[in-house]
Amino acid sequence: MELPMSNCKRPRFSGYENEPPLSSKKCLSSLKTLLDRYPTNSSDRATQHARLMACRGHLCTREAGNLTSDKLFSEQISSWADTQNSVKKVLEHLVYLGKATGDIFLNDAVAKKFLEFHRDITEECGAEEKQHSWAVIEKEEEIVMYGPYYPNYSKGIHSEDIIIQQTEELLESEEFSQQWKVYVFTMNSPCLARNTEPCMINLVQKAHAWWTAYGVKTHIGFVRCWGFRGTKETLFRDIDYGHVDCINQTGNHGDYVEAAKNRTNLNPLCENLRSAVKHLLTCADLSFPLMTTVREQDWNSYFKKVHSIFECKPEGEKKVFAQKLDAAIEAARALLSAKSRSFDKHLEGGKAFPLHSTFAPQVSEALQDEMTLAFQQCWREMVQDKYADFLRGKLTEQFNQCAVQLFIKDIVKFTGRYLHIGRIKFSKEHMAAFEAE
Repeated sequence: MELPMSNCKRPRFSGYENEPPLSSKKCLSSLKTLLDRYPTNSSDRATQHARLMACRGHLCTREAGNLTSDKLFSEQISSWADTQNSVKKVLEHLVYLGKATGDIFLNDAVAKKFLEFHRDITEECGAEEKQHSWAVIEKEEEIVMYGPYYPNYSKGIHSEDIIIQQTEELLESEEFSQQWKVYVFTMNSPCLARNTEPCMINLVQKAHAWWTAYGVKTHIGFVRCWGFRGTKETLFRDIDYGHVDCINQTGNHGDYVEAAKNRTNLNPLCENLRSAVKHLLTCADLSFPLMTTVREQDWNSYFKKVHSIFECKPEGEKKVFAQKLDAAIEAARALLSAKSRSFDKHLEGGKAFPLHSTFAPQVSEALQDEMTLAFQQCWREMVQDKYADFLRGKLTEQFNQCAVQLFIKDIVKFTGRYLHIGRIKFSKEHMAAFEAE
């Protein structure tokens, strides 16, 4: 497969604070050379030797410290590789804080570089809102851009996999790479859960290896927080309107469990899930649009119950009524507002629809009332269903953001010298397009 790559020259961006430490082997070799440069008397040589051996002891201490730090780093990475426990940790953190908090944006200097590279990539390859990745190696006097790459999920390949492969090949092909910087862009933050090594963990480990082997610093920038599984996160999938209603009507977990047990086919949520829902219900703006959440095939299925009212009618009469009812239900689609409204406001919209005028005076007043009640019940169930779907989406968004924030917080204390990870601040227009996707 031929991979896209482009070279361009541009003034090199100013460096960052710390350069990679010299290896102990190189330092100790320098000490020996330094001793040989002093043809002084034995007393002076003894003094110099004592001083340099003290320096050597300091290097050994630093090496031991690095080994300890590497061990802690490895343990932290291993803990995040345990997806089940990591998901539990993130949920507990989300419940404790009440919402995802903290700034995970890249600093302005690094973000500026990403924005410049993004402009170049966009000018050459076009704008793209779907998941993709590209990277840049910044040398002293030129930059090497490669990408964009796209995932091939049917083969289990993520876009970051190709970035890692290409970066390693480029670094291995060069004799000198110290003070280079690698910029990795990915639309969604690298995944934290996968059948193989998750992309985020893989990239962090590779950044450590590139720093150790080549003295290269790595910056990872993204637009959307993907968390473990992104929009396919399953943690909140069992939350329906019945749970939401029970949580709204109870004040603590014990009362909620009892209320849920008294409802048919409603298994209580665990305490942390209930707490996450409770906080969302009390502390967030929960206005949502119906028009963007109800697909056409869903729309007709919600009102099948109204059709059942005519089942006892003669076949010819039933057919006429069914046609009129379909037309009336289709007309009710106009009630679907693209504007964000509260749950109660959406319910009121269904009550205002004059369904009885469609059939009068062909059906009795009693049958018209029955049809109106059935329609309003179907409308209510549709709004409840879409409300629960909206809440699941909000919870997933908060959870994913919290997962990325917590991971960065756990890792940055070990990688601050050579790795930066964070969101990129795009313009409001760019962000609106990304979120719409």
